[in-house]
Amino acid sequence: MRNLPISKIATILGLSFDCQLQVTNYQIDSTRICPGGLFFALKGKRVDGYKYLFDAQLAGAVAAVVDKGYEGADFGLVLLRVEDVVAALRELARAMVEEYKPLIIGITGSLGKTTTKEFVATLLEGKYKVGKTYLSENSKLTYPITLLNRDGDEDVLVVEMGMSEPGDIGRLLEVAAPDIAVLTKVAMVHSANFHGGLAEIAKNKGEIFSHPKTKKCVFDHALYEYPEVLAALHGEKVSFSLEDRGADLFLSSEFFVDEKGVRAYQFDPPFKQKHILHNFLAAVTVARLMKMGWDEINGQVPKLKLPQMRFEVHERDGVTFINDAYNANPDSMKAALSNMPEPKEGGKRIAVLGMMVEMGEASETVHQDVGRFAQTYVDHLLVMGKGAAGIYEAFQEVKKPAEQYFTFEELSARLKEIMGVGDVILVKGSRAVQMEKLFNLLTE
Repeated sequence: MRNLPISKIATILGLSFDCQLQVTNYQIDSTRICPGGLFFALKGKRVDGYKYLFDAQLAGAVAAVVDKGYEGADFGLVLLRVEDVVAALRELARAMVEEYKPLIIGITGSLGKTTTKEFVATLLEGKYKVGKTYLSENSKLTYPITLLNRDGDEDVLVVEMGMSEPGDIGRLLEVAAPDIAVLTKVAMVHSANFHGGLAEIAKNKGEIFSHPKTKKCVFDHALYEYPEVLAALHGEKVSFSLEDRGADLFLSSEFFVDEKGVRAYQFDPPFKQKHILHNFLAAVTVARLMKMGWDEINGQVPKLKLPQMRFEVHERDGVTFINDAYNANPDSMKAALSNMPEPKEGGKRIAVLGMMVEMGEASETVHQDVGRFAQTYVDHLLVMGKGAAGIYEAFQEVKKPAEQYFTFEELSARLKEIMGVGDVILVKGSRAVQMEKLFNLLTE
């Protein structure tokens, strides 16, 4: 919450501090501090926040939350000394949300969290004042930060809730639980940390529905494959689907929506790829629960935009590039490959793929599976790095051109050689690979 005196923040943290300086923003990253900022000096395995107190002050911070035992310089900052900086961050966010009580829409899922969050926010802006989490900030540290940095007068907060380990969703619920909870899809993501496979992932993702505050539960109709997850729900169940007409909201290939089995509306969405339409229907489902009329929703549809590096399509010199480099897992790889547009006459489909991280013992198998899947959709394959070897090896089974590279410089040089007018080029890989670097090299 912006524009609060330090004295009030101190009181929430169990401190007594009579200081009326106003805090206007909250950060754990000193490079993002703005004038009037409160900096949380976190000490982790790789970063020591205390080394950045001076940088935070130079950027305009007025105060910092530090460990009780910190004995270094204050650099002109008001220091709020606490037992645990992370716990203080979480408590401050929890207290602020509790005091101002916005309606919260929480979104999780193995795929499409950020896109669905952006779509929900855009649709609801047609009727409500909406706040939302920043970019993909959905972790135990970034989730409370983004909650603190809202204006405070929103009708609705649309928040993204991430999970990489068991219990992550539950820890986010302790900070701010949703009134409406959305589970987009269950897939093999971070599977190295979930040895029980999809069933365990579904169970942990399903924690988003577990808080007593949550009265409406929105989910992909395929979640009915996990009855133990649904059995634990206590709120109203609302499903959506592009495949099963038994869902509460069903979207046909002609973009008709059936609601409770009754033909309700036809849209002309700006994105026609199936995996993006899945996110679109999830957002429409939430808008309906928020009492928006069909025409009200449709009035916002032209404003929908994809987040950066999520199937971004752009053309240069007659070549269509698809930047889907934000992240990757087996399902999203297949979705991107199967939704590549047809090349223009004389063109070809080129896939430039990096590895999928945190696949655990299944890593080799899932990479090979993606390679075989690509055989149907790709004319020429380029892979980046040793970790993507399984994709390369499996794709070779059909004797189409396939090449493996280990530096972006070599990869970009080869891509420049083989691409031509009319080609469609998909670039995708896990966040750790940073496949978007390729685009910078291609413009050199």
